[in-house]
Amino acid sequence: MAIITISRGTFGGGKEFAENLARKLDYRCISRETLSEEAIKAGVPVGKLQTAMVKPPRVYQRLGPQREFYLSFATSLICKYALEGNLVYHGHTGHLLLPGIPHILRVRVLGNMEYRIGNVMERLKLSREKAAEYITNVDADRDRWVRFLYGIDWHNPTFYDLVVNLDQMGISNATTALCAMAQLPDFQLTPASKKALNNLYLASRARFLLALSKQTNYADFKVTASDGIVQVTCMPQYAETVQFVSEVLSELEGCKEVHCTIAGSNILWLSEKFDTSGELFQNVVKVARKWDAAVEIMRYAADENGAADEQTVSKTAPAGMILDQTVNGGIEDDVETPKTDSTRVDPVLDALLKEQCYGGSSTIYGDKENLITTLGHRTNYSLVVIDDLFLSKPETVRKRLTSDLRSLLADRIKAPVVEAEELKQELKFRVKDFVKMGVFALVAFLLFYLVFTNQATVLNILAGEEYKSWRILVIIAIVALVPAFAYTYGTITRQILRFFKLG
Repeated sequence: MAIITISRGTFGGGKEFAENLARKLDYRCISRETLSEEAIKAGVPVGKLQTAMVKPPRVYQRLGPQREFYLSFATSLICKYALEGNLVYHGHTGHLLLPGIPHILRVRVLGNMEYRIGNVMERLKLSREKAAEYITNVDADRDRWVRFLYGIDWHNPTFYDLVVNLDQMGISNATTALCAMAQLPDFQLTPASKKALNNLYLASRARFLLALSKQTNYADFKVTASDGIVQVTCMPQYAETVQFVSEVLSELEGCKEVHCTIAGSNILWLSEKFDTSGELFQNVVKVARKWDAAVEIMRYAADENGAADEQTVSKTAPAGMILDQTVNGGIEDDVETPKTDSTRVDPVLDALLKEQCYGGSSTIYGDKENLITTLGHRTNYSLVVIDDLFLSKPETVRKRLTSDLRSLLADRIKAPVVEAEELKQELKFRVKDFVKMGVFALVAFLLFYLVFTNQATVLNILAGEEYKSWRILVIIAIVALVPAFAYTYGTITRQILRFFKLG
């Protein structure tokens, strides 16, 4: 079974290319228009979303629930088609509807502008000037649409495995060449890929049902799935909807359990192994409680170049996916490799559920860009904690790779990124913290002492006639002194709360 996604422009030959390829491979062929038509039938306000694209950002940013409604439906539909058999999908960014699914062949088809203008002139009966204007406007609308749905520039070639320029070869020759590429083991769905697809299908169906129900459609949910277990996380302002989640998902086929977590933010814990008995687990839980956050655990395995270990998997797995299988020649065996204690996340999952701060689990295989792309589809994180990564590498290489990954994450996901030792030091009360608390306590005491032992002088300076000419300087002094005292007193209070582990 294989999935091929083809990104195309307006009247650029991409539709003909996809249909020709599907016929030669005897694959099912569906388009973005198919998804849109089905979405409209399901009650998704596609027209409202598309109309909002031409309005200011503050207008369409309010359409977050409708956006999730569309994405969840489109993702579930394309997953359904893919699970039924070989599939060619053509549209803007079909591969982005399947974040993290391994072994998808992602193709970008480019067409000459003159060729596109000629097609528009012939099919829409427009003048050359009007045809060029039409293409420019449609391309701009599609750019806005993709930016609204995914927050990326879909023209970036790094999102594709192959870029086909139809200026250099005809559609027939290009599809013939691609047929051979589509048969490579790299682009055949393995048991692990199918498992990933099933998890994504279950999660997207759950999210769609929550968006469809009147009891939960206005809430902002994060939904992941793993082996039939659906994890739903929502913000505190939507806490009243949690009581309806299990009822809404009660008829969801393939759903074994539903877990709900109310959290004000999300913490990502990224590691190759997880341990509930370690100090890091306690630190992460402590921060989660303090911030009212959910903790998402993610296992990441990569080689020295940031790509997946060749003995495991070559690309990424989606949210909620736990893979521990091996690859042999690009095709995985049907027999799963027994899970080892070092890679199991189940004990951590259970522990986080007991702490009521579980936010989902996943395993990611692939290079750094695959990791960033997959994370781009998740809820924004308030903190990323990096633990043991690149464990198969020497210590110096581990440090370098971890540092590089940390910098990349900090630049791309707009959240604080810390390593386990840094988090430990931040939460630990050290000698310098005692010194800091003592210095600020001394400053605060002196300020109190000077003010309360010289009250008459202070009141005279503030209201006395002899100091009237200095009134401006007095006001400036007060404006400077009050914030300084507030900062000093606040620092002491914060340090005391940290010492007694209350803040």
